[in-house]
Amino acid sequence: MQDERALSPKTVTEAVQPAGSGTGRFFGAVWSIAWKDLMIERRTRQTVSIMAVFAVAAVIVFNFALELQLDAARNVAGGLLWITILLAGTLGLNRSMANEQENRSIEAVLIAPVDRSAIYLGKFTSLMVFMLLLEALLIPLFTVFFNKPFWRLPVILIVILGTIGYIAAGVLISAMTIQTRARDVLLPILLLPLTLPSVLAAANAVAQFMFPELPAWTDVQAPIALVIAFDLIMLTAGILTFQYVVEE
Repeated sequence: MQDERALSPKTVTEAVQPAGSGTGRFFGAVWSIAWKDLMIERRTRQTVSIMAVFAVAAVIVFNFALELQLDAARNVAGGLLWITILLAGTLGLNRSMANEQENRSIEAVLIAPVDRSAIYLGKFTSLMVFMLLLEALLIPLFTVFFNKPFWRLPVILIVILGTIGYIAAGVLISAMTIQTRARDVLLPILLLPLTLPSVLAAANAVAQFMFPELPAWTDVQAPIALVIAFDLIMLTAGILTFQYVVEE
């Protein structure tokens, strides 16, 4: 009964109405929405567990499938990492939005008197936490299985930067598709082509750090700049347009 009430629309609406005014109220709403998602995940353990199981299975399959061509596998390890992140992230986005629809919590959040951009940033924050947990698992696995220096700080930072743009776009598109019956199909069809330029640039930058010697800044400046630009564009687009997306 406690869990049912915790997930009820009335309780969710009350939870995302922070006290205060102005900037404090806005960021309070962002935190309340993110905290709601984190608490739901803590109880259900559906989103992160699905992502983690898929990611581990993908790494094992990649490793055994390319075992006879280990050198080739190591050369494409950066690309395999991003493939795993994208596919597992899509599963996480689908599961997160499905939970919102099944529990009707998205309706309760929309009823609450908070800025729609706060809802967007709250969902973005919680999904970023899920993705960071996934990547904290993936990076050691890829380091061990493919014997490549994924543990390097520049690699981790590039992965995080690439994830920001991916989730920023994913939250916006999943909000568009949440009411459709084919949302499980529409999300990857719309999301993957949109994020492809950023992902390719991030994969290219990561590949530069897979050699024993660190690359020169000029070799990675352009792809990193593209990833950062994509992050800023998608976050801005999400903040400005989310209210129109959810109202439709």
